Amino acid sequence: MKEFAFTQSDYLLRVLVAALCGLVIGYEREARMKLAGIRTHTIIAMAASLMVVVSKYGFFDVITVDSVSVDASRVAASVVSGIGFLGAGIILNHKNSISGITTSAGTWATLGIGMAIGAGMWVLGIGSTVMLLALQFLFHRNLRIFNGSNAGRILLHMRKGADTRERIISTLTKMNIQVVSTHLNIYDNSFIEVSLSVVFPKGFSAENTMTLMANYPEIASIDI
Repeated sequence: MKEFAFTQSDYLLRVLVAALCGLVIGYEREARMKLAGIRTHTIIAMAASLMVVVSKYGFFDVITVDSVSVDASRVAASVVSGIGFLGAGIILNHKNSISGITTSAGTWATLGIGMAIGAGMWVLGIGSTVMLLALQFLFHRNLRIFNGSNAGRILLHMRKGADTRERIISTLTKMNIQVVSTHLNIYDNSFIEVSLSVVFPKGFSAENTMTLMANYPEIASIDI
């Protein structure tokens, strides 16, 4: 009985640790106002870990039965296939602009982290979480060989407002961010998508832009 309780506790701990790793990754994404945040990444990591635990340990009671064969990797393989539908839903394609690719790739990586922890590869899963966070942080910095102006794009998903777009452009201009062009997509009566082609000044990073956009409660998400 004690051995059974210990084993079940170990399985539960794996799921909890995976959920914690997903929560940390999701917090970073939500802090950058991405479409997939804390809840999405936490659920993905937790579910992936749970599926691997069930796939690897859930069929011990039938292994000894004659004519019964068990493929421990089958459920895990199905999990990897299933994440594609979620990733496709995150990626947005509007005419010549595509957004959400990094967030979609992040959910895929979060799935892998959850699977690794579910399989008992603690160091691999936690280490990959640290690596993923480090990559997200480093590549959101303004890393360039020559620290000059940098062209980019700001994609905003926001609630409709009488002059919200004009106020945002005015704020960017005051920060010496040159707005080259704007593109507007209307989803419905409540939300719009604004795509801004901009040129950032020397030394300006994505974090600075996030700070500026945080002053507008109308903005639901931002992609840079």
